[in-house]
Amino acid sequence: MKKIIYIMALLILSAAISYGQSAKGIMRRVDNRDDGKTAISRISLTTYRYIKKDGKNVPAEKPRVKIMDYIKKDYGPKEKDHKSISIILEPKRDRGISFLQYDYEEVGKDTDQWMYLTALGKVKRLVAGNDSEPKTGSFFGSEFNYEDMESYNIDDYTYKILGDEQYKNNDCWVIEATPVLRKAIKSNYSREMMWVDKKRDLILKIVLFNRNGKKFKKIYYSNIEVIEGILVPRKIVVNNIIAKRRTIMVYEKISLNRPVEDSYLTQRTMTDKGFRERKLKEYQNTIM
Repeated sequence: MKKIIYIMALLILSAAISYGQSAKGIMRRVDNRDDGKTAISRISLTTYRYIKKDGKNVPAEKPRVKIMDYIKKDYGPKEKDHKSISIILEPKRDRGISFLQYDYEEVGKDTDQWMYLTALGKVKRLVAGNDSEPKTGSFFGSEFNYEDMESYNIDDYTYKILGDEQYKNNDCWVIEATPVLRKAIKSNYSREMMWVDKKRDLILKIVLFNRNGKKFKKIYYSNIEVIEGILVPRKIVVNNIIAKRRTIMVYEKISLNRPVEDSYLTQRTMTDKGFRERKLKEYQNTIM
């Protein structure tokens, strides 16, 4: 009898370990999915407070719209390091405000972020108040915070498959990701649930929980197209459940794997208007 119980326990443990490994394996496939070595995009960012009306979320105020250009390039032997810059074009009064970000594959190495405000004429590095709290503030006044903009490092989390279900006619894994300690102390989120398309290894929906364990945000990825052989969600919606605010990010134009100069992904682009505008015009001519 003891032998039978022992064998059953081993089988259960083996299944649990395999299950855990498959969850991380799924996320590794998501992480390894080709998204292009470079990206040059025109993006609209629409933000508003919403209310419930006839069972739907509708704007409770005039939406604020920003138009920006986004340029990204991958680095490193596995192309897991990234440099990117986002530059506001409209409204006119905000033109030139920019956000520079460097992401690193190295475990435990924090993303570097800088903001440039034209009114101040200064570059500000974005950091948390101390090593045990997250960064505060939002990306260009949207419901994306600075952490949301960072590249996802799968080794910052442990994973569990909660099940599978249909989401908008797609067979999906529902995967829970919980930050490891080094990530948890610097994160705005205590955990997240992701709906991953089984066929395309693509995240279609995320539910984020705040540090108190309450549902905080829902993020939806849609309008998925194949651009130059690469799957691209052209619409991303973030819904802040607590603040009842929503941001819609739409890739109006995008080109992948076009040449991007390293020198453009630096602080010089933020502060040197002539350099920024001259090169930006060249990149704009490449996007579709």
